[in-house]
Amino acid sequence: MSQGRAFKDIRGGGTGEAVPVEAFMAELEAIRDRVCVDRNRVWQHVADGTLSVPYLERYCKEYYFLGVQYTAEFGSLVSNAPDFDALDLGSSEHFEHWIQNLCDETGYAGDRNHVDMKVEWARAMGIPDADLVAYVPLPETIGMVLSTRFYMRRSYEEGLATFGWAGERFAAGTGYAKLMYEGMRDHYGMDIENFKVHAYAEADHGDAADYLLRQVVTTPLVQHRVRTAVEYVFSLRNARAVALNRWLDEPGALR
Repeated sequence: MSQGRAFKDIRGGGTGEAVPVEAFMAELEAIRDRVCVDRNRVWQHVADGTLSVPYLERYCKEYYFLGVQYTAEFGSLVSNAPDFDALDLGSSEHFEHWIQNLCDETGYAGDRNHVDMKVEWARAMGIPDADLVAYVPLPETIGMVLSTRFYMRRSYEEGLATFGWAGERFAAGTGYAKLMYEGMRDHYGMDIENFKVHAYAEADHGDAADYLLRQVVTTPLVQHRVRTAVEYVFSLRNARAVALNRWLDEPGALR
């Protein structure tokens, strides 16, 4: 039988010093530039009308998966917001942003429900509802989405970084929504509300995510976790771009 036991003194066992916020944000930008080296070329082929309709239908199913999965997870960011207990909720910033974002995504802020808009797009293309629900996305899409959802649940800071900063802000910077909207209107005869809405909404959300992230990446532990989460999600985002671009080499992908 043990004669006694002693616990190690864990005080002072942190992860070093935090770097200044501006320097840390520059680190994240450098990670993006180093990791995200492959641009999704499917967007451009929609923009110029050269993507075949069967592959456009397949792409529509990918977007439906993104919409369903991310919309279902928005509540995590709302509930984890660090200022949800402000004197009045209108005085909050983090909570106010994400509750508005949730309302926007689910159709309570003026635009239609974003998942419904993707279903409407699929129906406009003649995709049966059962096929939409049964579709199995690219493994890279599954990995990107589920890792982001993991971080949205793990901590507010990591969720904000991966979904808001490395997700919405990154997507807005590509200009994909305008390419998709104009391409489908001009070459496929469809006015798709989903991309008309995202052409402005994601830019606003991305700017807000950058502002909010700067407020919370102030400790060494948070910086370490955010840095790692952003690198992992960007790696998966780039892998997904590579996988989507491989479609273009398949017979029948282009017209």
